[in-house]
Amino acid sequence: MLILPQLALAAGPEIADVVVLDYTSTTAAIYWTTNTTSDSVVRYGTTTPPSQVKSDSSDVTTHFIYLTGLTSGTTYDFEVESTDVSGTSTDDNGGAYYSFTTESVTEYSITLDPACGVCGELVDVEVCNVVIEATATVAAAGTYHVCWDSRTAANVKGTFTATGAGSHTVAFYLPEGRKGLHTVYLVDSTYAERAKADFEVFVSVKIDPDEGPVGTEVTVNCYGFSASQNIRVSFLDTEKTGTANSDGSWEVSLTIPATPAGGYTINIEAKEGTVWVVWVSKQFTVTPEITTNPESGTVGQTIEISGTGFASEEEDIEVTFDGEVVPTNNPLVADENGSWEATIVVPPLQRGTYTVDASGESTRARDVDDIDFIVGAGVSVEPGLAYVGDTITVAGGGFALGETGIKVTFDGQVVAADITVDIDGIWESSFVLPVSTYSSHTVSASGDITKPAVTTTLDIKAKIEELSPVEGAPGDLVTLTGSGFSSNNQLTVTVGGVAVQGNMQTQTNGNVVISFRVPKGSPEGERTLVVTDEGGATDSVDFTVEKKILSTTPLPISPKNESKLRSGEVTFNWQGVTGGTSYTYTLEINTAAGSGNIWSKSDITESSYTLTDTPTVTETLPKGTYYWRVKIVDDYGNESEWSDTSQFTVSPIPTWVWVVVGVVVLVGLMVVAYRETKFKVTE
Repeated sequence: MLILPQLALAAGPEIADVVVLDYTSTTAAIYWTTNTTSDSVVRYGTTTPPSQVKSDSSDVTTHFIYLTGLTSGTTYDFEVESTDVSGTSTDDNGGAYYSFTTESVTEYSITLDPACGVCGELVDVEVCNVVIEATATVAAAGTYHVCWDSRTAANVKGTFTATGAGSHTVAFYLPEGRKGLHTVYLVDSTYAERAKADFEVFVSVKIDPDEGPVGTEVTVNCYGFSASQNIRVSFLDTEKTGTANSDGSWEVSLTIPATPAGGYTINIEAKEGTVWVVWVSKQFTVTPEITTNPESGTVGQTIEISGTGFASEEEDIEVTFDGEVVPTNNPLVADENGSWEATIVVPPLQRGTYTVDASGESTRARDVDDIDFIVGAGVSVEPGLAYVGDTITVAGGGFALGETGIKVTFDGQVVAADITVDIDGIWESSFVLPVSTYSSHTVSASGDITKPAVTTTLDIKAKIEELSPVEGAPGDLVTLTGSGFSSNNQLTVTVGGVAVQGNMQTQTNGNVVISFRVPKGSPEGERTLVVTDEGGATDSVDFTVEKKILSTTPLPISPKNESKLRSGEVTFNWQGVTGGTSYTYTLEINTAAGSGNIWSKSDITESSYTLTDTPTVTETLPKGTYYWRVKIVDDYGNESEWSDTSQFTVSPIPTWVWVVVGVVVLVGLMVVAYRETKFKVTE
């Protein structure tokens, strides 16, 4: 440390301990103290009085001024000065000035700050946004260049001229470059190397943007990879692959797929040999978003609204229009990807721009960007899907303030009139829905000022008005009336899934007046009766299918009770029913009275049946005791009670009896033959 003589002036603070703490070829540190807090000024230079000034306005008692940009091997004179509230003191070493000499430079060097880094992003073609400061120390005057990777004019990144030995700083942007070490050269005017330093480039990735809704196009910029290296970018199930250029850079875009809100990782991999290695991971935040289609409309218009980026399977989603919750066509629940769709009707409002928003059980409205929706004059109906005879509320919005003469028509027929608009451009009325067909119908409204009429649609749905009776057995007659069906369409009626037979049609005005019989095969119990036409109109009601027991029971005739039969080919006879209605019979043979069924036959059309024995069908009965009974079945499957049971026994003649009979007959024939031979008279 060099301590120089000091001379303190009487005015201002007392200056003491003026010292040059340290100096190099281009820098020097000047130090002194004062007895009061005061500022700091150093005047320095190679001529006297010194002409260069460096100062610090901070009020301190310990003063420190750092001089830079000095020339090596040069002597500088200087003085110090401090000012407080009492005045200014200057210490010029009694007029002789203080002095120091910078170090002489005898060799060349270059240092980099920073000495490594990542590109981050390009600010110009082949230029990154990282600034490198190269400090070059030279031993002689001349023109010098700083070059990147090679000592050529094409790779010069900075130039300076030295008047003598000393240090100079050149700043330049980091060039776009591949991964690894790059050489920065200090060269003279002939591009001869004087010094060099290494700069290491690391892998870096930038994504833009780093948040947004589903469908966002994200640009991924990769820097600092190896030249021609295979790179892969993956996000959920989306994957893009490419090859880095000669500078180790690659750019690709990917579209954010449908996915719930939240933070996700974008992985950037590079292929090292045969293995993919994750080099960089970036975070992307999926945000909720809603859209409307169309983006503007009229009061009463049905618009589509959809949301993405909500929570997976999020419930209790609500849509607001001008801050008020509006009904949707169905309860809103997001799917597993956080997406949902719905339709809403623009509510009655003045003409103007309104905010549409949405929220759910976990997605707050403030997290969803609002949509500005422009509303024009229009009309709405509630409900938009109705039955004939329903009271329909019709409301208009966006009309002229105080406008009169508003009338409402349904399919051109006036259903409300003499309505006056309020001071907000809104009005409301109602009408009873007239007889109409299944389809969309036009509701229009106009006034003395609002012309032509604004319109909306109202959908009619089918309804079964009356069913009589509401219970019955197959074959019973049922009458049905309905409304809101298609015009002149073929009808299909089912009971418990079984179709009714017959030709039935709707009327021109969509009404239905039909009669039919409960179909055969309708399952018993409470069932659904469905009426559908070819146009798609349908409605259903409950109908109870009952079991019907026919009043007539057949009377067994033969075989009579306790009959004994010698053959298994039995003929059964019974007394049945007479009349125009078609009936059939079911015959059953059991081994016990009312149980042990061994044979049965249905759909017998006559009141008798004979068991047969053919090459294809064997029905004859073996020896044994049997019980038979019969019942009646009508065309619709309704049955009578079983008849009384009759017992009969089948007892065929034993085989040995037939053998004996055969022997007796044979002997008799032989006796006759003998007599004829013995007593024959010969002529």
